[in-house]
Amino acid sequence: MVELKMVSFVFTEMVVTITMMMMMMMMMIFSLAYAISSSSLSTDEGKALRSTGWWNNSASHYCTWEHVICNQANSVAGITIFNSDKELGELSKLNFSSFPNLVDLQLYNCGLNGSIPQQIGTLTHLTALELSFNNLTGELPLSWANLSQLEFLILSNNRLHGSIPPEFGKMTNLIYLLGSNHISGYPS
Repeated sequence: MVELKMVSFVFTEMVVTITMMMMMMMMMIFSLAYAISSSSLSTDEGKALRSTGWWNNSASHYCTWEHVICNQANSVAGITIFNSDKELGELSKLNFSSFPNLVDLQLYNCGLNGSIPQQIGTLTHLTALELSFNNLTGELPLSWANLSQLEFLILSNNRLHGSIPPEFGKMTNLIYLLGSNHISGYPS
């Protein structure tokens, strides 16, 4: 009987050891997968920022750049450029789909021109969008109706026209500040 208990004890101990080893392996696999996905995201964000030509310090990690704010996972959470010394040009230079964690985009008086890209509508975590005192033209993109988290939309002093799409009425937290444009209407 003692021999049977001993075998049972050894077997139980082996099962526990194997289970713990499997759990440790799973944790290592998940950590590795996260590191790979974070690295991929980091690479995409870095490439997207560098491709704009808006920053000169492309050798260092972009989370250390002026005007770029990163979260704890080193993902871009904010881009804030005010009164740029150089004309940034087309807003479409920025590949918005490369920034899934962007919550704050403020490009105030930066010499932006052209139309506002529909792609901004992919920034579903965006809470603040400031594009004032630029030379942006065209209508408000309908894709912005996807920006359900948006609280602040400041587009003053551009050359925008048209009307506010009724779909914007779904954005219940939104504050409109459109001054010095030719935009009419309020969403219902």
